Amino acid sequence: MLSLGIDFDATAWRAAAWDEDRAADLHTFGSMEEVWGYVDDLLSLHPATPVVLPSGFGVPLTRVAEIMDQDIFEMTLERRWQRTDTLGRFLAEARRRALRAFCIPAAKLLPSVPPHRKLNRVDLGTSDALCAAAWAIHCLGAAGRSHNACDFVLLHTRPSTRSLLVIQAGQIVDGVGTTSGLLEPGQGELLNPLASQPGHDRTTRRAAEASGCAAGYSQTTLCEGLQKELFGLLGFHKLSQVILTGVRRAEISQTLKERLPLVPLPAPADGYEPALGAAVIAAGLTGGPTANLVERLGLREARERVLDWIRT
Repeated sequence: MLSLGIDFDATAWRAAAWDEDRAADLHTFGSMEEVWGYVDDLLSLHPATPVVLPSGFGVPLTRVAEIMDQDIFEMTLERRWQRTDTLGRFLAEARRRALRAFCIPAAKLLPSVPPHRKLNRVDLGTSDALCAAAWAIHCLGAAGRSHNACDFVLLHTRPSTRSLLVIQAGQIVDGVGTTSGLLEPGQGELLNPLASQPGHDRTTRRAAEASGCAAGYSQTTLCEGLQKELFGLLGFHKLSQVILTGVRRAEISQTLKERLPLVPLPAPADGYEPALGAAVIAAGLTGGPTANLVERLGLREARERVLDWIRT
């Protein structure tokens, strides 16, 4: 069964056409126009291909033809997405087309994350991190590990940010997003994580600096910060394995492989895990071989919204 996953970050679009019985077809694009050209060519040959689209901060599982402008705002947290946000304009164009495509939740919307971990948090891991986790769980399953035995911390890297997800028994139960995502009592407005880089990576410059990934930070600072975060989550949740994904996977793995309990995956070129995970989810949503994984993650049961649990 062929399925398609699409991912977007500050530097590129990535697409993965995936069939469990064949090697994945991986592509990188520099613009939306190139993505749509590829999608049109693929669907002309395989018109029933299901697609999972990049969904930012997430919405409950929704066919793209049914998303509203409010849904696009919640996925981008950019009120002027029609003019300034690349992802928002991409989703609006996807809505206009007759696609068998879905927008999906982010980590915060999942019922497997306890409510107290959502309070005053905007971002516990965007949809791309969720898709990277889906790919990791799928790879572990293909190697013979049951969903019940999938216990690890995912470190997902993007060009200038990182996300951390805690997976226990094949479900996401905790996370640290790319933004601070924290609203202090009495703060009247949502901290817009797109303010510093409209239409690009989902973070404020302050959050990037806090994570040790901004320009000018030394490699020592970056590595020390990641180790503190990872060992904190490993210790708190009593886990013993870290899986590394994303565009900086090779770089960070080389630096931290002697210091962290890293578990290797049969990974593709750096950065394709979210697109592959999106394709895995697309197949599962439409009755393919990964349907059990989709059910395990609780994607269909997600009912909340990104701004729920915010108290100001």
